[in-house]
Amino acid sequence: ILYRDIRTYGEREDLYREARLKGVRFIRYELDDKPLVEKKDGRLRVTVTDQVIKRPVVIDTDMVTLASAIVPRDDKGLFAELFKVAMNQDGFFMEAHAKLRPVDFACGGLFVCGLAHGPKAIDEAISQAKAAVSRACMILSHKERMAGGAVAEVNPDLCAICLTCIRVCPFGVPQIDFENAVAKIDPGACQGCGICASMCPNDAIQVKHYEDIQMIPKLMAIY
Repeated sequence: ILYRDIRTYGEREDLYREARLKGVRFIRYELDDKPLVEKKDGRLRVTVTDQVIKRPVVIDTDMVTLASAIVPRDDKGLFAELFKVAMNQDGFFMEAHAKLRPVDFACGGLFVCGLAHGPKAIDEAISQAKAAVSRACMILSHKERMAGGAVAEVNPDLCAICLTCIRVCPFGVPQIDFENAVAKIDPGACQGCGICASMCPNDAIQVKHYEDIQMIPKLMAIY
């Protein structure tokens, strides 16, 4: 088996050890020194540089089997933009917190599982899917949802509809109320991060319980 990296976490480490004990050879190669496959006397010949002995190894074989790669969908960017969810550098969707919220997106009510989250075995995908269903049922089992107290609120007298809050909100919560010509923020969707309040050029947005009139005196008392 020629590989760049092998992740044998959990009980899969036992399978890796068992394979080695039964004579399966694992040879690691670098990305800039890929194995060379060529035909030789009617057979296949694989030449690879073993990173342990730092020498090329020649393997004559009847068959070469390639492991299929798991890659994200081509339209992942459209989904991420539509629902304002984060992706990692490989193009897979990121959870809100690896330990505390492993199947939740940062914005409430959206969940991730399976290969959308990243390459994983079938049993892991099933467990993650069950966890996502469980989290969704927690929301659907209540007729009403209690929102957090620290949410952003727009002062309609100061709002100039400059769209700054819409551009900077990582959760896509602010919307424009065209009828009243003012920005509006859904308290049930607001995460209370305060980015919109800090970026609003007209100070039209305040986070409840963290208004300027509360925070500025505290800062002045400290400094």
